[in-house]
Amino acid sequence: MKNAVTPEDEAKFAAYVTKWQALLNLMDWRIQKLDKPAKGAMADVAISEPDKLAQWRLGKNFGTEAVNDYTLEATAVHELLHVLLAEYREIAVSKPSDEILQGAEHRVIHTLERLLVKGP
Repeated sequence: MKNAVTPEDEAKFAAYVTKWQALLNLMDWRIQKLDKPAKGAMADVAISEPDKLAQWRLGKNFGTEAVNDYTLEATAVHELLHVLLAEYREIAVSKPSDEILQGAEHRVIHTLERLLVKGP
C-alpha cells in the first residue's frame, strides 16, 4: 500500500499529539486515541467540547502524501488546532455577548502568540 502508516508511525503521531497538546495549552482536555482507523482522511478528531474530550484516529495510509516526521507532526497539529478552536466555535454558534466571544478568541490568540513570537 502506497504511503502506508506503520505501527511506528502511529507511535510517533501519538507522541506529536502529546507534544502539541502541551504547546497549544490543551492540558485541560482529555485527548485519547480511538482504535478504529480514520476513513478517507490522514487523521480525524471527534470533539466533545462540554466534556473536554477529544478522540483522534489515524488513517491507514496518507494517500499521495509521504508518511514522514513532517507529515505526521503537521497532521497532529492540524487535528489539535480543531481542538484548540472547539471552545471558540461552540461559543460563536451560541450567539454570545461580545465580551464572552472576545474572551474565547483571546484564549486562541494568546496561545498562538506565545508559539509564534519568541521573547527575549
